[in-house]
Amino acid sequence: MPSSSIHPLPPEAGRCILVPGFLSESECRELVALSEGRGYTDAASDYPPSYRNNDRHVLDSGELAARLARRLHGHVPDVLPAAGTDWHYAGVNERIRFCRYRAGQRFNVHQDGVHHRDAGHRSHLTLLVYLTDGAAFSGGDTVFYAHGPRGGDPAPPVELGRVRPRAGTLLLFDHAIWHAGADVTAGTKHVLRSDVMYRTAAVADADDAAHRGYVWALADLGGGATASAGRDATIRIRTAGDRAAHCLRGHDQSVLGLAPLPGRRLASVSRDRSLRVWHWPAGTCTTHVTAHAAAVLDVVALPAGRLATAGADGLVKLWREDGGAVGTLAGHAGWVWQLAVLDGGLLASASEDGDVRIWDPAPMRCVAVLAGERSLRTLLAHGDAIWTGDIDGRMTCWTRGDGGWQRTAAFDAHRAAIRRLRDAGGGLVASCGEDRALRVWHLARAAPVFEASHDNFVTDALRCGDALFSSAYDGKILRHDCSGFRR
Repeated sequence: MPSSSIHPLPPEAGRCILVPGFLSESECRELVALSEGRGYTDAASDYPPSYRNNDRHVLDSGELAARLARRLHGHVPDVLPAAGTDWHYAGVNERIRFCRYRAGQRFNVHQDGVHHRDAGHRSHLTLLVYLTDGAAFSGGDTVFYAHGPRGGDPAPPVELGRVRPRAGTLLLFDHAIWHAGADVTAGTKHVLRSDVMYRTAAVADADDAAHRGYVWALADLGGGATASAGRDATIRIRTAGDRAAHCLRGHDQSVLGLAPLPGRRLASVSRDRSLRVWHWPAGTCTTHVTAHAAAVLDVVALPAGRLATAGADGLVKLWREDGGAVGTLAGHAGWVWQLAVLDGGLLASASEDGDVRIWDPAPMRCVAVLAGERSLRTLLAHGDAIWTGDIDGRMTCWTRGDGGWQRTAAFDAHRAAIRRLRDAGGGLVASCGEDRALRVWHLARAAPVFEASHDNFVTDALRCGDALFSSAYDGKILRHDCSGFRR
């Protein structure tokens, strides 16, 4: 690895391989022309601007993936040991992502997700090829870090090394390495992005209890039954006493929100823009509508048999359970991440714009705005208060009094964004962080009474009886004994 192109990363950071001249200049020009001809779209419909704001084009091409896979021989390990077994090189993911960065565009510090085909077929390495040369634009380096962003910590993540783009150069690295695409300050940068796939025969493909990829949302269906949803576009139902889960299949992309309904039914929303309602014991979908013009991030059940959905288009929409549209609540200036039902039939929404809006769904109007300073990811109605979690790891309490809603408490709960707040019972609240931590809080003391960790972002938590379950980007659902919660 030429030291002029990248500072060597410490071994503990993970695998990183640089291959100059992987594609020729003419091949790079052809791929840029192909992607530009097919057209780029703003990533904002699927990724929040606080995360990335570049343009992208997705191309499913077995032919291009096979071409890249043939070139990779000799540059990637034929066998990778991971999770106690050997994984054998199996080519390139045919989902090719072209990314275009113009002046002012960047991709903030992040880790790449694993692409799962099945339990024994998954990606381990990120494949990135620079299609335009660094001489054609300013900024835009690929920067590697020792850790991700840490809320409440004024120091930036520790930089391990950086790559200056060169047309045709291939960059391979472990998905788990924290990295960013620095701001392009002038000109235009193009890259091609995919994944290096591996297979193993040592994992049983028949395990339907586990999701393939991240788990995004959990739900309590009552009677000891729970649901989980994730990147593999499935909803997995586990009932009391069952060792195996059964799947609800129908969504085309990641399932991002779940809402239990009466009559053993379940509402779900997805990155595929749709709202579905299921009779989950029979595995049948009774309602399917395109709900938003962008990813749908959350769904909640309202009184009188209605539903509310929140979208990356900045809208809250109201629905009948049969899919009939009731109306649209507009006012947010960014993604609406989560909804909560308040006393008196009111609805609260938390947004990328930093605000919480309180809506009265009957006249379909906003009755209050709780203005924030940081992008929000989650909110929780807890007693007479609303708690929010933001991208810097801070929890904030809003309390309603005679003069309206007032900010009454705030503290740093995580060293990265808070993905979810959940009622943990007994006056406790669980918080799920991108610092890989699950914490349960005694709110009056602003002190954790329980902590646990995952191998990646914690996405959700769910109290069921004497157990608290947590889900994460590592694809795991962990069980924690609530009797260990210190008061």
